Amino acid sequence: MAIPESFAEHISQIINKLIFLEKKSIVEIDGVRLFPSEIHLMLVIEADRAVNAITMAKRLGISKGAVSQTLTRLEKKGILVKKRDTAYKNELTAHFTELGAKALERHHYMRSSLLADYDAYLETISGADRQVIQKFLLHIKRFIDKLR
Repeated sequence: MAIPESFAEHISQIINKLIFLEKKSIVEIDGVRLFPSEIHLMLVIEADRAVNAITMAKRLGISKGAVSQTLTRLEKKGILVKKRDTAYKNELTAHFTELGAKALERHHYMRSSLLADYDAYLETISGADRQVIQKFLLHIKRFIDKLR
């Protein structure tokens, strides 16, 4: 009989899987593979079309240089087009190409499908159990925030 793993071991395994997931392509559209860091940046741009690189970096918790590199990769992949703001020489704006719009649509579809699966599972458990899970997840989020 196998010895059950501790909660800490389960959490550690989940964190490791999430870290390695960052290095894997999660969306592929018309032969273009996109990685989580690229999708995250695309979602920031989608939420606020006028956002600048400094604000993108702050929202994602990464450096301005990392934002610049990711924008360049996305432009090379044909996902977006960078343009200099005529009013401010150092400011860039990013606009999605047709391929970029399709990639976002694919991501949103995949995410909504995944969330529907989670919702279906959560409907099978009691309200009290859901509250315990929510409290536990909040505790994990706070713990991770302390690591930053």
